[in-house]
Amino acid sequence: MIATPNILTPHGERAVQIEFGGARDDAATRHWRAPAKHSAPHLAADAIEFAKLAGKRWRYYLKRGEAVGSVSQLHKCTEQQPEGEFGFLLVARATWKPAPGILGIAWCRRTWCNHIVLDFLSVHPATNDPVRGYKGMGGAMLRAVAVVAGLIDCPLVWGEATVSSASFYQKMLGGQAVRDHFFIGAEALASLRAALPALDLGKLRSTP
Repeated sequence: MIATPNILTPHGERAVQIEFGGARDDAATRHWRAPAKHSAPHLAADAIEFAKLAGKRWRYYLKRGEAVGSVSQLHKCTEQQPEGEFGFLLVARATWKPAPGILGIAWCRRTWCNHIVLDFLSVHPATNDPVRGYKGMGGAMLRAVAVVAGLIDCPLVWGEATVSSASFYQKMLGGQAVRDHFFIGAEALASLRAALPALDLGKLRSTP
C-alpha cells in the first residue's frame, strides 16, 4: 500500500487504496467505458485512451524485464542497476461498493539519474465527469507518485501536460505556470506528500 487518501464521491467522502499494480489491473483498465451520460465526453475519451497507452507501455516493460510491482522490487532493481530504467504502474482501488474496480492509474518511469517521469495519469471516466463525478482522484494519484519519489530519494518528477490537464497540474503545484510540461521539485514533492494522512516513509521502505 502506497497511500490511502480520501476523495469526494457522490455518496460522500471515501478512502481509496493506492498501490503498485500488475497484470490484472492492466486487464481491468482495458474494459473502462464511459457512462452513457457524461458532461465532458472529451475527458472520458482521454481517460480511456491514456489508460490503454499506460497498459501498452506496462506490457512492453514487463516483456523486457523492466517493470516492477512493489517498493521492495523497485529498491532491489535500483540497487543492482543504479543507472537502470524501470517502469511501474500505480492503481487506485475503491474501498466501497458499488464503484469501478480501478478508479485511477499512473504509469511512471524511474530514469537512469533517479528521476521519475509521469507518462500517463488517468482516472476512470465514471469519476472524471465535472458534474456527476468524483473530486480529488487525480490529486490522490499525483500524491502517490510523490510518495514513491520519496521512497527512492528521487528529487524530481516531470512529465507532459495536455491542454486538458495543464490546469490540473497548475492547481496541484500551487499556481505554478504550466503549459505543455511540468517539473515537480523536491520541495513541491514534499508538499504533496504532506497532504496525505499518517504517512511514514520509513515504514513504507521496509514493506516487503
